Amino acid sequence: MKHIILALAGLALAVGPACAQQASAPAGNVENGKTLYLQVGCYQCHGRAGQGAQMTGPRVSRTEFPFESFLFQLRHPVNQMPPYEAAVLSDQDAADLYAYVRQMPAPRDPKSIPLLNGTR
Repeated sequence: MKHIILALAGLALAVGPACAQQASAPAGNVENGKTLYLQVGCYQCHGRAGQGAQMTGPRVSRTEFPFESFLFQLRHPVNQMPPYEAAVLSDQDAADLYAYVRQMPAPRDPKSIPLLNGTR
């Protein structure tokens, strides 16, 4: 019984800060995020609609990453993405970008695109 209580206490300590950080994500300005998306070059790899491409970068539209993960990826990218350090892109600018990509339209169903289905 004592082990279960200690395990639950450890879980609460581990999850608690993550939940608090999630709730404390700064509010973002979608319009500034859209400007930044174009200005800092996100569109060059992720596409103007955030759709991504296999050879350049993943889809970012409607991202489901929590803000902290999004910010970490910006600051310490995986693969060939350039790092956007705080001197280049502030945390508030990152929050604006995050707000913008979160509200982008969902990708269209490929079946709804005539050219992809052999019809015109």
